[in-house]
Amino acid sequence: MSRTHRTSVILLLLIVSVLGCGGRKIRPQVDDTKATVATDGGSSKQFVDQAMTYLRDLDRYPAGKVKVEVLERMNRWLMSQKLDPTWQPDPMVAELPDTIRSLPGLQDLESRGFLDQPEQFTGVTFRGSEFDFLVGTFWAKTISDWIRKNQTPQADMQAFLDAQIDQTLDDSQVNDLGLAYLLFDWTVRHIHPVRANELEEGKFAPGTSRDTWNALQLNEGDALERARVFIQLCRQQGLDAVVVKFGNSDKVPQVVGVAIGRELFLFDMAYALPISEKDGQGIQRLSHLVDHPEDLEAMASENYKYPVTAEDIEKVTLLIDAPSTSLTQATQLLEGVLSGDSTMKVHVAPSSLKDHLSNFQGVTDIQLWTVPFEAEAAITKRLDDPVLKPLFQVERWIYDTMTPFAVARSLQLMCKFDDETQQKGARSMYMDTRLMERQFRIANPREQLEMMQMAGMDLPDDPKVQQFFLDRVQKNVLLWRELASFNLGVIALGDAQYDSAIYFFEEGTLKEFPSTRFKSATFYGIARSAEALARQDENKEMAQKAYDFYTSDDDVLSPYRRGNALRAERLPLLESKKKAEQEQPAEDSEMKESARETKAEEPSKTEPSQPEPETPES
Repeated sequence: MSRTHRTSVILLLLIVSVLGCGGRKIRPQVDDTKATVATDGGSSKQFVDQAMTYLRDLDRYPAGKVKVEVLERMNRWLMSQKLDPTWQPDPMVAELPDTIRSLPGLQDLESRGFLDQPEQFTGVTFRGSEFDFLVGTFWAKTISDWIRKNQTPQADMQAFLDAQIDQTLDDSQVNDLGLAYLLFDWTVRHIHPVRANELEEGKFAPGTSRDTWNALQLNEGDALERARVFIQLCRQQGLDAVVVKFGNSDKVPQVVGVAIGRELFLFDMAYALPISEKDGQGIQRLSHLVDHPEDLEAMASENYKYPVTAEDIEKVTLLIDAPSTSLTQATQLLEGVLSGDSTMKVHVAPSSLKDHLSNFQGVTDIQLWTVPFEAEAAITKRLDDPVLKPLFQVERWIYDTMTPFAVARSLQLMCKFDDETQQKGARSMYMDTRLMERQFRIANPREQLEMMQMAGMDLPDDPKVQQFFLDRVQKNVLLWRELASFNLGVIALGDAQYDSAIYFFEEGTLKEFPSTRFKSATFYGIARSAEALARQDENKEMAQKAYDFYTSDDDVLSPYRRGNALRAERLPLLESKKKAEQEQPAEDSEMKESARETKAEEPSKTEPSQPEPETPES
């Protein structure tokens, strides 16, 4: 067998030997504690230290095994603590509707430990326990720390921030606002509102199809799931953030407010843009909008009105995101012992946050948000549905097994992008995933079967059964190549490697997989990369490319269309073109306006010059 095929065999071993990993002994990089439940609370903190080490080693071991170890250590630590018998859940919990308060996650908040998954999940998935909350919080802390240390706002945003110093904000508050913007920008570049699978349509209310950990792991989610990720990132950096609902209607909210000083700064999760000031720059404050609602016109584009009206501004309800685990006495105690690299915000006190925000100008009501509790029930809902259950199982197999792609995704979530001594980073693992697919594809069927057998698959002699397994592996490695290519683009965009980002989005994803479910997200990534190059190098060609990709996704099915339209109108280096159009005879201008209206009403039939034309997925 050739060297190329031997390389594929090594990679395939990682794919098909997942079940064999079940007996792998987890050995954390700390000494096994000798503390027992009878020891004092100080010495039993070693259990917490071990649990955090397991989380940091999540890329090395099967997540299901890590879950068992983390919950065991956390509960052993909790047993050594003295629970306060007078402790009561936050008063805002009692204000929830009965249907929400009766959910399993909101029971025994004062006395329970860290819950394992429901019994009915056994044999199907290890997900559904409070390990999910802990690992999601760990990811959010790791990501937000990395952003704080490694990212800086672009020039125009930095100019806005500098202008705030000594006006209404001090230096520290301006730094907090800059960090909030960076956390927001990371969120909209990583959590993508992909079009829902047609089998899921109508089965989940907005924001409830995926809990925060799940949205992070899959890097997808609707505007509310995006909002929850952004809020969690802010929380891990000590910033108070809430969902902002305007008006009395049942319209789904899409704005998050971050409290800086005595102001609430507003970010639109559906538009993937901060609500700007009157000039289309910066970040708007709620207090200013209350007095000047007409400034919302800055968020309107040629084809789309902004969905918040002056009348809506008269009633502003703040919604507090507090997952059920964060409301327990256990997490209150845990937060008190987490320190150093293990520091995380795992407990939420909604009433304290309400007291802090209640006097902010424009706020008329503050409530505990019900969406997080409904999202916690998403796994149960999927497993109870005969159509959604197999889809969920496939999803878990893709992301929760020790395949090169899943390991790469874990490394990416822990911000381990580059190779270290004796350990590959996310980039290399994604490249290995792409290489594996190519090597498997170019092999002939006999060689492919040999590779599968050498990787440990016990194949029967029946050619039809062999072909079944062969087809299955081919589909799996092809899907991993698609996901790897897309995520390489995401990493490159976040690292300001814009040419590389365009390559992986345009060539590696769109060209190779024209029907990718991340099509709209890929268009957005290409446009963001081209826009950055246009601003960086004053490159008109890149500005035009950004404009083309922003506007070519202008169909009614794309969740990006409104924000992209506004971004396109704000692009630099295209103003001279706009001015020339305005100076044309009125007759020509009317013809252009008619053409634009037609384009806004119908899905675009063509894409930019590089990607192949296609019909959007339903």
